[in-house]
Amino acid sequence: MDVYAVLRGRRSVSELDGRTPSQPVIQRLLQAAVWAPNHHRTEPWRFAVIAGPARQAMGEAVARSLETSLDASSPAVAGEIKSCRARLLRAPVVIVVGQVVSADPVLALEDYAACCCATQNLLLAAHAEGLAAKWRTGEMAEYDAAKTFVGLRPADRIVAYVYLGYPAASVGPDDRTRPAPPIQWHGMDAADGGT
Repeated sequence: MDVYAVLRGRRSVSELDGRTPSQPVIQRLLQAAVWAPNHHRTEPWRFAVIAGPARQAMGEAVARSLETSLDASSPAVAGEIKSCRARLLRAPVVIVVGQVVSADPVLALEDYAACCCATQNLLLAAHAEGLAAKWRTGEMAEYDAAKTFVGLRPADRIVAYVYLGYPAASVGPDDRTRPAPPIQWHGMDAADGGT
């Protein structure tokens, strides 16, 4: 498959048909993910595959943690607790992409970028496999109970929840027009495409 076609064809898809991708397919996706650029080769990414009843168990663990640490009588908190219980059930598989955060702030930023690149690789590989995927974060990425469930430390970071499955319907081409990216050309003349 042409890389430009994969880049243009990838979509965030929420509507899934319930089929679960196989473990060998998921392993291929994760192998593709780690081909991300990574300065200093720190390999800061960690992956947790959450499927079947583990999705509900993780949501329940986070919800229980919130119930004990926040004012559950608050309507906003009660809504978040309810959402945590249901959130991971949106897809048959959720891949949590985590980052082991370095104490060095420059390295931590470079490692975060590497984990984001790994997530994009995972999304592109999923598209190439005919899967539907959606990158989500939100408040649940900040909860220590979620980090603990997937084997991260509270100081570490959840970079992405990748909701993964098979699309419920055919995913058509993106009809949005993409404007030309804002580019400043330096040291190139007009013949080279610069100004």
